[in-house]
Formats: sequence, structure tokens, C-alpha cells
Amino acid sequence: MVAQAFGDAGEQIGQHLRRTRKERKLTLTAVGQMTGVSPSALSKIENGLVSPSFDIIKRICDGLGLPIEDLVAPGAPQEPAQVLGRKTTTRRGEGARFTSGQYDYRAHATELSRKGMVPLEMVVRARSVDEFDHWSRHNGEEFVYVLSGAIDVHTEFYAPFRLEAGESAYFDSSMAHLYVSVTDEDARVLSVSYDPEQGKNHVSAFMNASARPVVAIDRRQPRKAKA
Repeated sequence: MVAQAFGDAGEQIGQHLRRTRKERKLTLTAVGQMTGVSPSALSKIENGLVSPSFDIIKRICDGLGLPIEDLVAPGAPQEPAQVLGRKTTTRRGEGARFTSGQYDYRAHATELSRKGMVPLEMVVRARSVDEFDHWSRHNGEEFVYVLSGAIDVHTEFYAPFRLEAGESAYFDSSMAHLYVSVTDEDARVLSVSYDPEQGKNHVSAFMNASARPVVAIDRRQPRKAKA
């Protein structure tokens, strides 16, 4: 699967969303009620005016019962979910790419529609918490490894901490979290999210929108790190 430019991928997501909505004879209002994403935001996504974040894409997929691969990599070959010994590779120049206001993403292993892990290569463009309108939060655990640059990791329960190239963190991803670059260059990270129950369900169960409401950013001083 050949990677697409970030902008082209954003338009592709919008086009596929509109096609799915019309095939199901759903209004923007109905989709908004199903996904928790406002009709105005859905309209902008469909028309390629905004590029949705991974969280928003997941909320849309959850609400419509779509696998995330159908939205970010439509047409990609899908391996049968129940076959044992599955394997896929993502070569240089391959991978489904999409973007948001804070991150650029390259999704790996999109050919597998049921998997316990969601591997993402991310470019962190955000430089401040103020650039975010919500935290990322999802069931399970997350591993982040800095490939280049450096980031500050902000979480719901701990003071921000810094990771430089070659360093990593592993944390409970049901705790709200986000990443901010702290170097002149945009940091590149590998983020792997794991849900122990995920392999038993369709990938769209990951980050269930109805069970994981958007968390407002707390502008107060960060809490002290626990000992």
C-alpha cells in the first residue's frame, strides 16, 4: 500500500465519510448524534476543510461501526480476522498517512483489521498544551518511543516529563495524555497503543466514543508527580 500525502489522505477520509453517510441515508445531524462529533465539524471534514485527529477519526468509526482502516486506508487488502499466524509488513514509503492540527500520523499494519495493538508513527507539531482542545484517552496501555527531537508528555495525574531521542515511556492510556515538541524540529515518535481486550473485538471498539468522553484541558498548574 503506497503512502499518500497528508493533505490527500485528509480529503480521502472526508470523501469516504460522505459516501458512507449517503449510502446509509444518514443526515449530518444523525451522524453527529451517533459519533459525538458536531454536524458542523463533520461537514468540514467531508469537504476537506479540516483534517481530523486520530481521536476524532476513532469516534466517527466507533459511532458508524467502521474499522479505522476503512476510513484511513480504504481499498487496502484486509486479511481474514480469524486466521491464525497472520503477518503483515509495512515497508519504507508505505503506510496510511493522515494529519491533525497537532500531529501527523503514519499508521502501520493497516491490512490487519483485528489486532490488539495500534502502531502509529507520529510527527508532533504542537508546541503548547494550548493548541489542544481535548486530551487523548483510550482503554489499555500506551508505549511511546522518541525517534528524533524531544517531547514533553502531559498526563492527567502526573506533572509533565520530558523524553529525548532514544527514550521511552509506558503508561495507562485511560489516563488523559498528550505530547508537545520542545525542540526546534518537530519530534518524531513511535506510539503503540495496546488494549488486552482489543484482539477479541473489532478494531473499532478501541477508543469507544460513548464510553470515553472528551476530556477538557485543565489550564491549572500541573499536579506533582507521584513518588
